[in-house]
Amino acid sequence: MITITEVQTKKQQKEFIDFPLKLYKGNPYYTPPLYMDEKKIAYKDGKMAGRISGILQRAANEKTGKKQVRFSHFDVIEDEEVARLLLKTVEDWAKQIGMNEVIGPLGYSDLEREGLLIEGFDYPATFEESYNYPYYQTFIENYGYQKDVDWTGSRLRIPKDYDGEVDKLAAFVMKRYNLHIGTARNTNDFIKKYADGIFIV
Repeated sequence: MITITEVQTKKQQKEFIDFPLKLYKGNPYYTPPLYMDEKKIAYKDGKMAGRISGILQRAANEKTGKKQVRFSHFDVIEDEEVARLLLKTVEDWAKQIGMNEVIGPLGYSDLEREGLLIEGFDYPATFEESYNYPYYQTFIENYGYQKDVDWTGSRLRIPKDYDGEVDKLAAFVMKRYNLHIGTARNTNDFIKKYADGIFIV
């Protein structure tokens, strides 16, 4: 039996946040993200089996003239029925609030993880990139979603005869523009310290 539950309690929030850590336990390519607010979780036979977040980004809709809801933080065990019910839950919510399109995986802003990994599963993900199991693509496409765009990534390697010129250039730029490495204890601390310099209204 599969049930979809809205995250409301601290216990549920912790389960939501911890789920990918359990799902990808032992996977050397997965990199955990910073944690923000989360939404829906799925249980199968009493055990957590998936999660999803629905996002209404009003500013983006006003700019584009669309009525979209984004789905994000999608993680699921290898069970297509669980994936289908999670996606359907976001679609039902979108209809309830008058929206007519669901897109994703896509975060609230371009500063969050976006997209779905469709190849390169045997490479470590960077902090800013999504990582997921190959079956995610199958489940999402089987449910009716279609790919909109391809994003590609590249790996840069330091040459064996590296002479340190890039380090010198980086140090020059840091000094020239009075830059420094930011510090923050957690996401809320980071936003409190740096939001005014990042988000421009």
